[in-house]
Amino acid sequence: MDNQQEKLRVYIKKLLYVLVFVLIFEGLMRKMLPSALGLLVFFLKDILCIMGIFSISKAKLNGLALMLFKNWKTVMLVFIPPVVFTVFHDPILSIFGLKQYLLYMIVGVMMPFAFPPDKMDEFKKFVTSICLALIPTTAVAVLQNSLPASHWLNLSVDGSSLEGFSAAGRLRVSSTFSFTGQYSWFLNMACSFLAMSFFWPKKEVKGKAKSWQIIYLAATGVSLLIGTFITGGRSAVLGCGVCLVLGFAFAAVKSPGQIVSKGLIGIAVFTVLLGGIRAAKPEFFAAYDERSSDNDSGTQSEEMKGRVQGNFLNWTNWVFEQDIVAIIFGNGLGVMSNGSEKISQYSYDLKLESTGTESDFDTTIYEGGIYLAVVWYAFRLWMIIFCLGIWQKSRRKDWSVLLSFLLSYVILNASIGAVGKNPPVNIWLWLAIGSVLIIKNYNDQQDKLLKESATRSVVAA
Repeated sequence: MDNQQEKLRVYIKKLLYVLVFVLIFEGLMRKMLPSALGLLVFFLKDILCIMGIFSISKAKLNGLALMLFKNWKTVMLVFIPPVVFTVFHDPILSIFGLKQYLLYMIVGVMMPFAFPPDKMDEFKKFVTSICLALIPTTAVAVLQNSLPASHWLNLSVDGSSLEGFSAAGRLRVSSTFSFTGQYSWFLNMACSFLAMSFFWPKKEVKGKAKSWQIIYLAATGVSLLIGTFITGGRSAVLGCGVCLVLGFAFAAVKSPGQIVSKGLIGIAVFTVLLGGIRAAKPEFFAAYDERSSDNDSGTQSEEMKGRVQGNFLNWTNWVFEQDIVAIIFGNGLGVMSNGSEKISQYSYDLKLESTGTESDFDTTIYEGGIYLAVVWYAFRLWMIIFCLGIWQKSRRKDWSVLLSFLLSYVILNASIGAVGKNPPVNIWLWLAIGSVLIIKNYNDQQDKLLKESATRSVVAA
């Protein structure tokens, strides 16, 4: 990499750090700043991604990063029909809607360019920085849990009360994020990254380095446990559970010995910590216990089964009541997304008339019709198959374990995440896919060096 490309790489790496910072602290900043500046913060992640597009267009891409960039352009073409249809409703909304779905894919291209194989130490620091963010976000969540609902920290980003979303007399806290759901998906991502940190291949460490590693894992692990339950939402608890269970299952296929020797220790420590925290601070679990307990509408398992079925079948209750054009191409891209009412009168009016959409699948069909549902979910299925293929071909057991936990998050997010409606969830997904490419590129480089070394040894002999 020449000097110009290296400067570009460092610049893109800084963009990624700023983007992650904005994702994590956007809600807190919007609550503290005047509404005009808060709106700027709301669109700041979009500005950063657009800057990323202009920057990455100057990069000399290769391998899977180049393929991903080309696929991004191809998917843009597939989105032309719903974009054109949205233009007739509101030209600005068509641009807004397109970016909701496809703008953030550029993060998946930026990641492997910012962290090439010879910069794995920098990638590890990036992963560590996201895990360390668990500490301040959990601290804010604990503070929210102890404050009254009327406190500004417990209000929504537009200053309205959130008491209607409380359980057991306690709010479902959002920490430094705009919504509880965004906090939950961050916790899911951080859970996978923390598992990666625990299994990260490393040489023997001693002294201060070993002490730092223990303190880091303990502090972030405790923060993850508290943050996951204090949200009061099952998305965080079940999401982290799925990431860990699937991650351990995939890792056990690649490296059963490492999972038995190290994984069981981690599970045991987590279990003990969970029991200790629950005994010492039961108020952290009050909202979650209330929401997860059986009620008049049925048991928790029955309720969850109903929600899962509803997420994928509710659209059948209303979609055929629309005209044929809306059934095929929907009512406009981005019309049900968060913030669309701020830039589109058409979206504002439609949200007033309708009851809104609950799941991402509902949103996709309402916005882009059957056409978009087929295209969008086929693309999301491709994301899973793409990452699964990289995991399957990985020969290095130690790095395959890390890929396993990333793959589990990709499967979770691409399957049920509000990717088209919620930009932060979309960005976390592509950040995970980009991380898969980083590890894949590193493995390929190590395999190449190993072959070259073996060839030199044969020639020397």
